Amino acid sequence: MKIGILSDTHGNVVIVKNAVGTFMKQKVSAVFHCGDIGSSEVLSELSKLKSTVHVVLGNVDVYSNDWKYLPTTTGIQLYGRFGDIMEGGKRFALLHSDDQQRFNSVVQSGDYDFVLTGHSHQIHDYMKGSTRYINPGTAGRGAPNTCAVLDLKSGKLTTFEL
Repeated sequence: MKIGILSDTHGNVVIVKNAVGTFMKQKVSAVFHCGDIGSSEVLSELSKLKSTVHVVLGNVDVYSNDWKYLPTTTGIQLYGRFGDIMEGGKRFALLHSDDQQRFNSVVQSGDYDFVLTGHSHQIHDYMKGSTRYINPGTAGRGAPNTCAVLDLKSGKLTTFEL
């Protein structure tokens, strides 16, 4: 099973369209968005994937009333500021990581196979204990704009420039 990971789209719909194309080409089964969505248009583009899209809010997101009422048929699962998600037999913590207290709590828990974060606009992939921490970089502000695909079976993480 492959999953797509992106973050910090900041409403950049053109880049999100490129990410959607990458995720389709890579045949991902689910997508995780690590916050700073920026607009409902980003969610509309992600809904074109026809797979589950797990989304958390970032520090620049204003929880729009439009977002509260996304049709269930979109595949968008909006968790607020933190998601505790089972996907592909693995447990994921999904957060933006601007809340240092919450991030530290997740780190100290040791309860997750993966912690997916955003906020820094910097790509990282490292292990701490038995937990893998991944930030796919930024898909809306910065250079280069990136997303990532993780193969849960092999553990291989591939980063794509958008």
